[in-house]
Order: sequence, then C-alpha cells, then structure tokens
Amino acid sequence: MGGSPAPIEPAGYEGLAPADAEDTGGFKKVLTAWDLTMIGVGSIVGSGIFVMSGQAAALYAGPAVCISFALSGLACIVYAMSFAELSAAYPTSGSAYSYTKVAFGRFTSWMIGWALVSEYMFGISVVTVGWSGYFCTLMKHIGWAVPKQFSTPPLTFEGHVPGLSGSIVNLPAVMLILAVTIIVVIGTRESASSVAVMVCIKVTVIVIFVICGSFNVDTDNWDPFVPEPTEGTFGEFGWSGVLRASSVIFFAYVGFDAVTTGAGECLQPQRDLPIAIFSSLGIVTVLYCSTSLVLTGMLDYRQLMVPDPLSAAVDAHESLRWLSPILACAVVVGLPSGVLCGVYSMSRIFYMLAEDKLIPSPFRELHPTFRTPYLGTIICGVCAAILAGTLPVNVIGELCSMGTLLAFGTVSYAVIKLRSDDPDLPRPFKVPFCPYLPACGVVLAVLQTLFLPLVTWVRMALWMLAGLVIYWGYGSQHAVGDSYERIWK
Repeated sequence: MGGSPAPIEPAGYEGLAPADAEDTGGFKKVLTAWDLTMIGVGSIVGSGIFVMSGQAAALYAGPAVCISFALSGLACIVYAMSFAELSAAYPTSGSAYSYTKVAFGRFTSWMIGWALVSEYMFGISVVTVGWSGYFCTLMKHIGWAVPKQFSTPPLTFEGHVPGLSGSIVNLPAVMLILAVTIIVVIGTRESASSVAVMVCIKVTVIVIFVICGSFNVDTDNWDPFVPEPTEGTFGEFGWSGVLRASSVIFFAYVGFDAVTTGAGECLQPQRDLPIAIFSSLGIVTVLYCSTSLVLTGMLDYRQLMVPDPLSAAVDAHESLRWLSPILACAVVVGLPSGVLCGVYSMSRIFYMLAEDKLIPSPFRELHPTFRTPYLGTIICGVCAAILAGTLPVNVIGELCSMGTLLAFGTVSYAVIKLRSDDPDLPRPFKVPFCPYLPACGVVLAVLQTLFLPLVTWVRMALWMLAGLVIYWGYGSQHAVGDSYERIWK
C-alpha cells in the first residue's frame, strides 16, 4: 500500500476515530478541496516510493521506472473518478466491498472483499519490510547494527524460483506489525494533528532527497534510459518491462480512495472532489517521478534491489552521507502510520464480512473493554507478520497490486451497471463521459493485471480459490439475502 487505505467504519467500532467525533445521524459538510487534497497526499505517500521504486527499477524498468510511475498515476485518475461517483451516491462504509454488493450482489462482493483482504494484508507487509530496511540503516548509524539473519527474510526468489537465504526472520518487520496490532486492539485514537505531522515528515524528506540528490546525479546511469529487454523474457526491461513495472508499483497509489470517502462531508462535492483527486494524484505523481528519476541517476539501477533504496543511493555519495540518518529516521517515524491504518482497515473488512454472516460471528465480537473486534485484528496482524518476516518485498508487492487492480476494475464496472439499474439516484458527482471513461478503467485494470508476472497470477488464483472454499463452505450457507440493506441504514 502506498500509504493509508481508505477508512471503513463499522457500527460500534472504536479505534482511530477522532476523539471529538459526534454521532449526528448524518455527515457534517466541512471538508474543502484543500482538506481532501491533504487527505489524499497523506494517504498515498508511503512504501511505494521508499521501497518499490528501487525494486521496480532493478527488476523491470531501469531508469524508465519514472515513466512507470507516470502511467500508474494516469490510470489511478480513471479509477478515482469511479470511486468519487459511488462514494458520493452511496456515502456508506465498506468502500469497494459495499459498492460491489449494491451492483452485483453477495457472491461478487465476497470475492472483492476477499481481494481487499489480500490488498491490505500484503500492503501492510510491504510497508513493514521497507520500514525494516530503513530501521536497520538507522541502527547502523547509531552503532547498534541488526544482524543480517534477523533483518532479512529467510526465503528468496531467483527468477521466481524459491530458495533459502540463510536468514532466520525479518525481526524488525515482525515486531512492528505485532506492536501495531496491539495498539489497534487497544483502540488508541489517532488525532488529525499527528496525521498531519506524518504527512509533513514524509513529503519533506522526499523533497530534500530530490533537491540534494539532483546535484549528485551521474547521467551515465541513465544510459540507456530504457534498458534492452532480457532476451526471451517478457517484462524484464525494454518497454514491456516499463509496463510491467507500472503494474507492480501500482499499489504505491493505494490510498487515493480516501479522498472519495469524504464525499458525504464535502462542502461542494461536484466541484471539490475532482479538484482533490487530480491535485493529490498530480502532486504524488510528480513526487514519485522526480524521486525515481533522481534515484536512478544517483546509483546504477542494478544496485537498487534493496529494501531501502533511497538510503543506498545517499550512502553511495560521500557528500550526502549526512542525509542518510535523517532520511532513515524520517521514514522510521513516518511509515508506521500506514501500517496502523492498514491493520485497522483489514480488521474492519473482516468485521463487515462477519456482519453480513459471510465468515463466523466471532470476527465481529467486540472486546468488552476496548470495544474493538480483537479476534479479527489479532488474526490479521499475525498473518501479516508471518508474510513480512519470511518473504522478500518484491513478491509481496506484486500480490498487493493484483488484489488492488481486481477491486478497482470491478468498481469501474459497477458505475456503468448502477447508472443503468438506478438512473434516477441522486449523484452529487458524476463520472464524465460515462460509460466510456469507466469502461476505460475496466480495460486498464485488465491490462495492468496481464502485465504482472505469471507466477503472481498463480499465487493470486490460489488466494481466490481459498476464498471460494470459504464462501461455499460457510458464507453461502449462513448469509441472509442478496441485497445490501445495511447501506440504507
């Protein structure tokens, strides 16, 4: 996940809601285009740029990874329009899960809900693995180096063939997820001011890196800008590699849908939502493209296959080594907010699935003291910790992008279907050029998934097969009705 996923608020759930939140029975119209833009930037910026920029350059695109970021940003604008219309027309909890149930019914919504679980789970793992790399760099500067066998995953993938690295576990990544899981179970509230601080830290360190790094660029590292494709291998460098990288790093933009969930609280949604969507995605795309361009100019792309590529690039230049501990410290402080929101959102997906009786009811039981769905939260945290502790970041990132693209493509098609099924429904914001623009979203989602490695398709197929087994073994026998009554409550 690029940053913090869109909020999903189940009834009776306490956790990250503002301490002064009031139950007014409706939405208070207070958000402006500026507010929504800041929400978008803060939600999107995360591990995608701090981690996957180097991975995508080293494995697929070389210096042209900046083009990959631009392509993903353009695709996200199309997807975001569909989210904007549905969130304005159906201002309810659940995001893609809710919209899919309204448009297509219970079975399809279950599969998308299951895909969202993969998006959050793998996204959390990517963030924590990246965080671990920068944490270890910071500890090295302090003089407390973390042993390699406890800071890297035990599993490796050479050409997608699994092997053993000799390490035991990525311990910092595991510890971060478990600590955040405890916080989410307790229900600690995250204030708006702390979120703003996190946004400022992350954006500021990116700007400093771009400005300082631009004076240490070696243009020879950009030659060739689009490396020659690996003979006989589709998607490894060349233009096919650029397109594959755009699919792999797509999850770096996850979080823009947080903008659209503010539709019900927006003063002028018809005007402000498009402004906020375009502004936040535009700002983030400029940050991503400029950072990846400077990154590959500072250090040969073949040396960026590390969990902390920005630190690696800074450490390669003696005149910039003063920046390395500052960079690592900023990332160590800034990234955990995305992990916290990810664990929180994933546990709420489980809560809502249990509310609809698609999974066992214990997942919706609230802790008697903390009033949080502690069982689902603990299971989510443990599973994400296992992934982060054992798998390399590139494998996890590819799976996260696949689940995200499935959800976004389905939401785009939901706009077309709901326009036909319920044309008279008030829509404060409408996707322009419907059905053509949402159809472009569906086509783009299909194309981007096609450019993901075949082995990612196999892994995702196994994940979705597990979802089918759960649905036919439990959900189909216990769920009541096929309409989403809760959306009208």
